[in-house]
Amino acid sequence: MDWENALKIAAACITLITALYGVVLFIDKRIDRKLRDDAYLRKIASVLHPIVIFDHKGSILIDQGAMRFIASIKVEPSKILPYPEHIIVSPNKHLAQAPLLTLLDADMANVKASRGTKYDWVFALDYFMTNSEREILKYRLEIIL
Repeated sequence: MDWENALKIAAACITLITALYGVVLFIDKRIDRKLRDDAYLRKIASVLHPIVIFDHKGSILIDQGAMRFIASIKVEPSKILPYPEHIIVSPNKHLAQAPLLTLLDADMANVKASRGTKYDWVFALDYFMTNSEREILKYRLEIIL
């Protein structure tokens, strides 16, 4: 009789451990499936690392979540050079840190950010290396949250 109770308790423990292990495997499999889903990863990246890529005319080329923070991007061309002299970014709300503006391709410039009117950030560009053969200049703007 004593062996029967011990056997029942052991069977119950093994069943409980097996069930818990199965639940853990099920959760791990669901997490792994989500992490392999490109759409889900893009969604996470747009929330954690919002960027936008635009050209020298102010046209949005790629939006990876940054345009939900930005009302407009205005590119002011230089009067002398064929490159923009100022880029004005107008956020929808106050951004404590200036967005990070970088030039893409082979262009290089010193970028100085300053506050504009209301919530605006004004970027002054001082080019020191450019590729004059390209027709499109591209810029990357990252919102720092």
